[in-house]
Amino acid sequence: MKTLLMSVFIFGAAALGGCGDDSTDVDMVATLHDLSAVTGDMAKVGDFAVSPDAAGMSTLKINDYLNWCSVAVNGGAASTADPVTLTFPTGTVVNLVGDKASPTFVWGYWRGTAGDTSATHDTAKTTTVTLSGNKTVQACCPFASAPTTPCPDPT
Repeated sequence: MKTLLMSVFIFGAAALGGCGDDSTDVDMVATLHDLSAVTGDMAKVGDFAVSPDAAGMSTLKINDYLNWCSVAVNGGAASTADPVTLTFPTGTVVNLVGDKASPTFVWGYWRGTAGDTSATHDTAKTTTVTLSGNKTVQACCPFASAPTTPCPDPT
């Protein structure tokens, strides 16, 4: 309920901001500032109280090409799910561990990680991605019989 209430107030402040009535803007800022003192679970950005699920969050999408890799995020259980979409505070460094999902495949590479700096991409099984905004990462585990076959671009 607090998130909905804050969303209504933030929307109202944004809507009124373009009306040219400075007194309304100041009153809305004061109202938001007063609400931030009451709502302890809200993050405070400047004078505005903002719901933590609405501000400062980034989305990490992990594409596991055809579910051929096993991927663990931040020490969690490994999974072959595709895609996986997770939300973290912007600026978070996310730890990724990848490996082949079965003997049919070999570990290939990551795309979109901190180590993805060359044409061969990031071949380390353990890597990181820093969420400076929304990001897509791909895990690629080609067939063991054709280990140099690249995965298509992530979607």
